[in-house]
Amino acid sequence: MNMCTIYYNIARREWYQCEEPKGLLFGKEDTILTYVAGRQNNSLPFPVNRDGNRVGPLIGILTAPSSDNTFIGNLQNLKSIVLALQDRGALGIIITPHSLQEHPVQCFTFYKPLMKWIKLEVPLPTTVYNRIPYRPIEETQLFNAVVSFLKMKGIPFFNPYFFSKWNVYQILKRNQSLISFLPETILLTQLSDLESMLIKHQDIYLKRASGSKGIGIYRLKKERNKIIVETPNGKQIYRTLASFWEKNDEEFAQEDFILQKAIPYDTYDGKRYDLRLLCHYDYDSTGHSISGIGVRLSGESEVTTHVPNGGTIIPYERVRPRFDEALLNRLVYIIGKELNKQIEEFVGEFSIDLGRSVDGGLFIYEINSKPMVFDETHIRKKGLENLTKLLIMKATITT
Repeated sequence: MNMCTIYYNIARREWYQCEEPKGLLFGKEDTILTYVAGRQNNSLPFPVNRDGNRVGPLIGILTAPSSDNTFIGNLQNLKSIVLALQDRGALGIIITPHSLQEHPVQCFTFYKPLMKWIKLEVPLPTTVYNRIPYRPIEETQLFNAVVSFLKMKGIPFFNPYFFSKWNVYQILKRNQSLISFLPETILLTQLSDLESMLIKHQDIYLKRASGSKGIGIYRLKKERNKIIVETPNGKQIYRTLASFWEKNDEEFAQEDFILQKAIPYDTYDGKRYDLRLLCHYDYDSTGHSISGIGVRLSGESEVTTHVPNGGTIIPYERVRPRFDEALLNRLVYIIGKELNKQIEEFVGEFSIDLGRSVDGGLFIYEINSKPMVFDETHIRKKGLENLTKLLIMKATITT
């Protein structure tokens, strides 16, 4: 691929180029960028890849609209993705469900020479990366209409939606090679589910199927004639399971919860720890691989290792000898295959929360389709590199 420069006339809100008299093609529908002999006033240059008579690709990053007609989300993360795409010769744009169905598409990009966000009008993007920040937005009619629109236009939709813990468990347990890595899990439908799991295991987790960051998580232990319930905020004791149920049954009725066997966990410095694996699809190996591994150590409450709930970060090197990395890579590869096969949509990235038991076994606690932004600089850098490479490959291959 060669590089070329295309221009955006701010006043006219038009794209043009000064290199090919026959015109260059831009965006999903091969919009023609007309030839102009020289750069016009009020024009911004954008260096992009050129492959034959096509330039770009044009990559949409879908997030939510704000009340001031801009957008919301993790602005620093969105900026990092846009700038990384620019460095690779692609044009990354921020779009919303409303703007995507407009013609031309109203969008934003972070323009490096000015070091600020600017508004643009562009043709339909070549591919769309889903970074909608909140689950309820994905449950709206507008979001479903956007997904249908993208399918109709043949635009690849990268990462279809937030995962449900229960749905992912059902997907993974269909693969015989993964069953031994999954703590027993059932869907909570009534009090008897809670009673049977607690009698069977004595120590279980109760989690929101759509929860994240340790929100809506309980750990229940049966000890003699009492039930000990721990949350990230503290500990309570109930004389009966029924009394716990009566106090919280309205919450349990509002959304899906799962019950999961608690695994006797390995410790570091006397505290529970989990691995966070950041994973991306790699066209070279035709499967998912690990972009980075973080470690989260629990705080005073061992219910969760999430940093917002008191967890801390330690270097992976401290526990690295305890893990078989060939096995970790194999698990990531198999999980990626299963997700893409059974969801029937392209899952380009995900993260895995994984624990080690006291006897050295590995257990997959949950998988997230929209990984958190890792605090570790080297993981964040490698993840961004693999993500942008993947987005460009996805756009190029499907053009």
